[in-house]
Amino acid sequence: MKKTSLLLLITLLCLSVVLAACGKNSNTGNKGNTGNEGTANNAEKGNDAPKPVKLSILAWNNEKEMKPVIDGFKEKYPHISFDFQFAPPVKDYIAKLQTMLLSNTAPDIFIIAAENRNEIIDGGYALDLTDEPFMSVMLDSNKPMLSKDGRTYAFTQSGWAGGLFYNKQLFQKAGITKLPETWDEFIQDCLKLKEAGIIPLYDRMHDITIIHSAMFGSNVLTKDPTFDEKLFKGEATFAEGWTEVLTMWKEGLIDNKILTPDMIGLTGDQVMNEFSLGNVAMFPGGPWNIATIEKTNPDIEFEIMPIPGKEPGNKYYNGAPGVGFAVNSKTKNKEEALLFLEYMTTQEGLKQFEEGTGGIITAHGYESKVHPAYAPAYNDGLMAGKIYLPMVSWDRHQEALRNQFLVSIQDIAVNKITPEQATASLDKKLKEMENK
Repeated sequence: MKKTSLLLLITLLCLSVVLAACGKNSNTGNKGNTGNEGTANNAEKGNDAPKPVKLSILAWNNEKEMKPVIDGFKEKYPHISFDFQFAPPVKDYIAKLQTMLLSNTAPDIFIIAAENRNEIIDGGYALDLTDEPFMSVMLDSNKPMLSKDGRTYAFTQSGWAGGLFYNKQLFQKAGITKLPETWDEFIQDCLKLKEAGIIPLYDRMHDITIIHSAMFGSNVLTKDPTFDEKLFKGEATFAEGWTEVLTMWKEGLIDNKILTPDMIGLTGDQVMNEFSLGNVAMFPGGPWNIATIEKTNPDIEFEIMPIPGKEPGNKYYNGAPGVGFAVNSKTKNKEEALLFLEYMTTQEGLKQFEEGTGGIITAHGYESKVHPAYAPAYNDGLMAGKIYLPMVSWDRHQEALRNQFLVSIQDIAVNKITPEQATASLDKKLKEMENK
């Protein structure tokens, strides 16, 4: 038995040596495989490394204005570079983009403005961005200008609002201690200023003015935000929406000689300078006027206010969203283009866009830096969606209707026609344009 056990022990030892050798070889093989896997992984990583991509952009913000946001994006995504193109607004930009779209040379990213939105959207040139998660940053009030049938085709992070700048010292001199809550109170304040020997208001009546736009908002849109949509569907008329507005304007400002026909000949600079010098209590303006007012008269105390409506609490500013950034529906760099738009919606991207362009940011979760005199327009107008500009809201024939409006209000100002005749002429013009 002892001899059998010894042989068995020797056999087991030999087997162990063989297995150990096999195991060693096996381990050596594994190490080799690990090395190969490492190489494979490295190769894989190399394959996964983002490939260089060059995004093309056409904007009417110039390269210097866009540099901060583009640099910030490139730092985050170094594999993406840019072919940046600029065309000045509005006519030159639209003409250039249109040419590029028709020749299939349009960039990956371009902007949509009120003036070309119909052509871009109807032509299928822009991607539908409605369901992109980053679009939640965009204010709902900014979407209609860049949308059709409930779908949104561009992202905008900015906007502007215009209202009435008023001189606080002149208001105090006339005994006005609080801002008007209604249109009638506003007219009474104008008359108080007149009685105090102060020119209440200058408006050059050169267009659909800030006053007209805001009045339509405070009197019509507060009751029916879809009025313009109905107008262009043939379910409403200019007579129904604008007659009361123009009547209030005529009776309050023209008949009381607060606005006079000679103001039609004033220039924008003249109106602003007279306000800056303290010669007139109010004038319609926007953020673009503030620096000049302060430079002309550093001692002036002023602020912007909305145009009140017939009913208390209904107040609106004139204004519109900024242009929107869209992605070319034919782009070969869709993923990177969307990545850029997504970056623009981040706090970092919004800040850089603000710094570069000096624009007023109107996006959820971001507080833009505005001049204290402009704070009411920013908070109660832009961020609250209480802004209106007909040329943005009108669906078609904006230029023809704008020209007809301009002729009509100047004819009202010189008592040539009535508000009823003015709105009838607008309905007639719309009908003519639709039948062309």
